Amino acid sequence: MAKFLKYFLVILIFNPSLCFAVNNSLFLDLTKVSEESIHSINPITLDSNGDKIILDTLFISEKVSLDKPNEKNESRRMLKTKIKSYIARNRELIKKINSGEIVIPDDDLKFDTKRDLINNQRFLESSYEDFTENKIESNINYYLTKVNDENVIISRTEIDEDLSDVNTLEVDLVMSNPDNILKNRLNLQGAVKRASVDNIRSIIRDIRTNNTTIKRVTAYVISPILESNYRRMGFEIDYCSWINI
Repeated sequence: MAKFLKYFLVILIFNPSLCFAVNNSLFLDLTKVSEESIHSINPITLDSNGDKIILDTLFISEKVSLDKPNEKNESRRMLKTKIKSYIARNRELIKKINSGEIVIPDDDLKFDTKRDLINNQRFLESSYEDFTENKIESNINYYLTKVNDENVIISRTEIDEDLSDVNTLEVDLVMSNPDNILKNRLNLQGAVKRASVDNIRSIIRDIRTNNTTIKRVTAYVISPILESNYRRMGFEIDYCSWINI
């Protein structure tokens, strides 16, 4: 048994994705991130033939802080309304897939699409509690990524402060416009790609400029696409907390 454990740990060293499958958490050391790697990028969309088109305009970024109550922050009120509308639309899409109104003949594709929407629903509802409870917390921020003034990705972040002044930014919830989830899964016209890449870049740009005490970013991810995007940014496995070496 001891020999098997040793071999298994060696496999983890050379194949950290096995660790991630359990831990679902990646981290990024900000000192290793170059300025060139966090520039804003152009969105890619699909045309009527399903071909990829690079748009001329860049993604638009917006930050919404929870340091003031809803009634004193217009951006926060607007975000509350947007998340509420996404919750309703997300629920509607799941219902239409279940009823067959939205036809997805491939069972695996149908399962993956529903899974993405169900996870999105959970994250949206969790975030909405910040607004319905009117939570005031200066360490919680939302980062929006838009195309032509339409939200595509919304990330919720929270700063974890410690006594050593080496703080960590946690990206704990990443939510999508539910229509964009469907369009991307089914390769429909108007699907917007690369939004999650620009979203994490905008987060890093902001904290580098406005909060230099943050030295590290952690991200909880369950989507293989999101994981791939984060890994290309330099995110990597932190540790496998379930193994006591």
